[in-house]
Formats: sequence, C-alpha cells, structure tokens
Amino acid sequence: MPRSRDELRAALDTGEWLRAGDVAIVLGRGRTTVHRLFESGELGWKYLPGGSQRHANRADVLQLLTDAEQVHRGGATA
Repeated sequence: MPRSRDELRAALDTGEWLRAGDVAIVLGRGRTTVHRLFESGELGWKYLPGGSQRHANRADVLQLLTDAEQVHRGGATA
C-alpha cells in the first residue's frame, strides 16, 4: 500500500531519501516531472545500496517544497 503524503513528508523529516513516485506524491506533481528534475540536475539523486531505482536527495526535495509553498502563498518575487 502506498504511503500518504503526510507519511512521506515525515519520512523526509527523518532523513529518508524517497523514490521518484514518492517525491511526486510529496510535491503534488507527476512522476515524469520528477524524472525531468533528476535529468536537469535540479533534483539530486543516488542509487541506494542494492537498489535499481533513483532516490531523491532529501535536501533538494525539501527545498522544492519550500519554494512551492512560497509561490503558493504569493511570496515569490520576479
């Protein structure tokens, strides 16, 4: 069973690096968008030991969340 957005956010707060699908849930974006963020370098990633899926750098995910919250609140400047 997939974890909820709140469960995934709590996992980030404890230091867990999330898979692309989990990041998509946390950010409220599609998995394809997350893969584009990986490819552009905006979202760092690594393979965890014994794994074949990319896991997102938690600091980058938290920064994207902060940026999205600022834009949503109207705090972004051009």
